Amino acid sequence: METLREDLQLEKHRVTATFSLSGLLQWETEHYSFHKDSKGALDIKNDVIGFSRGGSSITLHTFNQKSVQCWGSAQKRVERDVTLEFRSNEACKDWYNAMQRVYDNSGRPRRLLVLVNPFGGKNLGKKVFAEVVEPLFKKAGIEITMKETEHHSHAKELAKSVELSKYDGIVCVSGDGVLTEVVNGLLERADWEQAIQMPLGIIPAGTGNGMAKSLLESGNEYFNQANAAFAIIRGCKQTLDVATVVQGQVKYHSILMLSWGFVADVDFESEKFRSLGDLRIDLWAVVRVLWLREYTGSLAYIPASGAEKAGEPLTGQEATSLLERSGESDTDRTWRKGGYYGPTASPLHSSEWRSIEGTFIYIWAQNVPYAAEEVMPAPKAKFNDGYLDLIVIRNCPRWKLVGILLGMKNGQHIKSKYVQYIKVKAFRLAPGGIVGGRIQGGYIDLDGEVLARGQGAYGDGSNDPMLYGPTIDITVEKGLATIFVPPLS
Repeated sequence: METLREDLQLEKHRVTATFSLSGLLQWETEHYSFHKDSKGALDIKNDVIGFSRGGSSITLHTFNQKSVQCWGSAQKRVERDVTLEFRSNEACKDWYNAMQRVYDNSGRPRRLLVLVNPFGGKNLGKKVFAEVVEPLFKKAGIEITMKETEHHSHAKELAKSVELSKYDGIVCVSGDGVLTEVVNGLLERADWEQAIQMPLGIIPAGTGNGMAKSLLESGNEYFNQANAAFAIIRGCKQTLDVATVVQGQVKYHSILMLSWGFVADVDFESEKFRSLGDLRIDLWAVVRVLWLREYTGSLAYIPASGAEKAGEPLTGQEATSLLERSGESDTDRTWRKGGYYGPTASPLHSSEWRSIEGTFIYIWAQNVPYAAEEVMPAPKAKFNDGYLDLIVIRNCPRWKLVGILLGMKNGQHIKSKYVQYIKVKAFRLAPGGIVGGRIQGGYIDLDGEVLARGQGAYGDGSNDPMLYGPTIDITVEKGLATIFVPPLS
């Protein structure tokens, strides 16, 4: 039977209801009425968290957008239970079984490993899990295995060792850093080709939350933890580009961003004022604008089609020299044993290289549109287009830089003549020292963590994964990972 039809009671009203096996529940009152609920519909795939049966009734735990309009086009969802009262247990059983078949065929996850970071952001991870995530997942009938991360790289260790066959996905209640650790852990496994297909989810509970913001925005969903959890419950997935960052025999994988110069300086130097919360970023940005730094260095990249005008083409000899500066050629990388190294079709020997050399205020490579909830450096970024969006700022007056920074709230900064916005397949960064400064240089930021720092920069760099100065190679693998998303608008 394609459609069930029944006279029943809904919200104290007698209605005639139909349920299509496509998942659409519709109803109207048996008698003409001006009541606002005399007609209605619910798509249980997109509006319902889960459902439960008791005797001759079914309770739908709904979570839809029929309420408060928020800033912009996104709407808040509101949780509400809707109860269907049937005239017989037999009819109720038929409807319940039909709904269950729809759920079973919807691709929704049934078993999730949830990693909670109790230390990130404002230390809200455990609270967010207990008050938002766990109740919603339980109403959806999801079996949860929760583990708290205990130290840096713990999530990476868990992802490397977990028995993946037990789960339909891994969810991070954290900022972007824990999700990045999970990706790195999966890609360091011997069975990485299967492991990286594990769907990943993110519930924002950190400082930046750029990935969660990008994902929710793509589906026209309001940014909060409940909407992020509901996106995971619904089980929609898409692929996600992964960048591989290499220096010599050290490699790391990135899903969010890499920055050098002004942006990285503000992020890490403001750590000393962490007690001020998010305000520390704004305050230190003002300091760094007033005492603006420029850095010497070189940038080489392979542009996407249509982005060839920026920079200067490399001659054969220059390209050869650039490869030699990386300290290693593709054929020399015999040390790779187990795990994923990088794109199988390496672009590093391409003849399409272009270069920019001289002084820079900052270089920022972004994989998704948002770096934080209110920072959108890459409005043209896509999740799985096989490119990074490169933002380069040079020779920019201080007062113009202020306008560029403010424009990042909605992506308007890319209209500035001081901004070079380039989609790239790969790039190489050779960072240098501060112009006129006494210290070697600043920081390189990878997904919110220090990748390398120059001599004299703030903080102990003894545990940084890479060295500041030698060339760093960044390549992109299109759609390597898989991530839970809201249905795309």
